[in-house]
Amino acid sequence: MTQTAMKRIVATCLSLLLAVALVLPTQAQADSRTDQRLQNSQRVFESFVDLTEQSIPGWLLERAYGVVVVPNVVKAALTIGGRGGKGVMAVRNPDGAWSLPTFVTLGGINFGFQFGVQSTDVVLVLMSRESVEGIAGGKVTLGADASVAAGPLGRSSAAATDATFSAQVLSYSRNSGLFVGVALDGTVIAIDRGANESAYGISGVLASQILDGRVTNVPPAAQEFTAALTRATNAPASRTVPAEPAVSPTPAVTAEPEPAKTYPVEDPSPGAPPPDG
Repeated sequence: MTQTAMKRIVATCLSLLLAVALVLPTQAQADSRTDQRLQNSQRVFESFVDLTEQSIPGWLLERAYGVVVVPNVVKAALTIGGRGGKGVMAVRNPDGAWSLPTFVTLGGINFGFQFGVQSTDVVLVLMSRESVEGIAGGKVTLGADASVAAGPLGRSSAAATDATFSAQVLSYSRNSGLFVGVALDGTVIAIDRGANESAYGISGVLASQILDGRVTNVPPAAQEFTAALTRATNAPASRTVPAEPAVSPTPAVTAEPEPAKTYPVEDPSPGAPPPDG
């Protein structure tokens, strides 16, 4: 067997493993596990927006259409590598308030000389409607469906480029307390349907129904995550859940994804730094 054929076999096996573990719908997990995932995501987000020069700029978050937080993204490699993690996503509602979080997975394959295992916290700032709609509709591949670039740090944007400000997704990653660069092209972000069902207690619940606030069984950890986003961005308070649920207790599992509805006031220069003064 040639070396090329062997690489193809290894790549196929890694792809299948990541798809099964991270991208495809999973069985509902215990509520305690989804609560822990929300708490870890909140901890990571707050650590990325503290008042230091090495943080995600507040003005950037205030213009974001959505945020994805994935704690402990594990990357394992031996020539052919893979990465994967589980986190949450929240988006802006039409009134500028943050939505409830929906659960997501992150996974990808990469090639080249590499070796070892590494765990990294990742925050993705979604700077376009398309990036939000793609994820809420099922999944998005970074670099293919949505452009991705490393985001600027701190109050100064001098190191940022035009390519950074035109990207649909700005990425931030940190390992052992230090910001590091992580190549995310080819990474797939997908809705974790099993975790959504477990956390919100609704069989077949859609991501768009969670993001629109059409669920009533909201875990406290989900409310706390949304509150953390609100505090960090000076956003309006989240909408209250209607008294009567708009989601049937047992919606059809085969229901088609609905378009996601989000977003703050349109920004004439999305991602660009605010004017001086």
